[in-house]
Amino acid sequence: MNEKRIQAIVQKEWLDMGKNKMVLVMMALLPVLMVAMIVGTAWFMERVPDEETSNGDLPLPPELAHLDDKTAMMILLNDQYMFYLLLIPLALPVYVAAYSIVGEKETRSLEPLLATPVSTAELLIGKVIASAAPAIILTWLSFVLTAVGMYFITSPVVFAALVRPAWTLSIALHSPLFALLSTSCGVIASSRINDPRAAQQVTALFIVPLIGLSMAVLIGKIYMSAAMMVWATAVLVLINAGVLWLAIRLFQRETILTRWK
Repeated sequence: MNEKRIQAIVQKEWLDMGKNKMVLVMMALLPVLMVAMIVGTAWFMERVPDEETSNGDLPLPPELAHLDDKTAMMILLNDQYMFYLLLIPLALPVYVAAYSIVGEKETRSLEPLLATPVSTAELLIGKVIASAAPAIILTWLSFVLTAVGMYFITSPVVFAALVRPAWTLSIALHSPLFALLSTSCGVIASSRINDPRAAQQVTALFIVPLIGLSMAVLIGKIYMSAAMMVWATAVLVLINAGVLWLAIRLFQRETILTRWK
């Protein structure tokens, strides 16, 4: 494995990314909307009188049973929104990765690259890093900005729940793992088909369950703990290893060089 070749591929991908205004807009817009939604919702809820806030008939997790309805609902809502922050490393990398390979097919620049001494593993690792790294950084930055905003807007109890180990570990560890998973799936799809929009749809396999889990958290069925996040991290590591291996196996450079039109 030649690190200089991988670094050169990453630099090339970032240079091409900087020329694509649509990609840059998407990468900037999604984090801004997420942070604005989370902080804005908290700002409005803090201004609702306590007596007008009720969780209705929804059960509260035992960890929140001692809190008033308003505080408990804000914590559950923020927990749901943390899952939405994790959509950033799921949604953005596959968007970039899909256009990375399909775009090079369309411009006929992929074949010369494949004809170089760079190995398939080096090529795909470089593309994965180039696609995943910006999304990871944006997710971390979004969480920091959200935490800063919540520190000034919400009560200490709500803020403490937001930055508890379960979520700080999740954002720190799961963002890279989700980004790697998303990019690897995008590489698999875009190396086999010629439509970037179809390649981007593979992330629905992971986005839908993530949203479903966030709904279970919102209605009080699950309260995320650090132990849950550790187990989730172990599972994601195994899934990522398998998907990355599959991406390298399925990317047939010889077929692209000799038969792709």
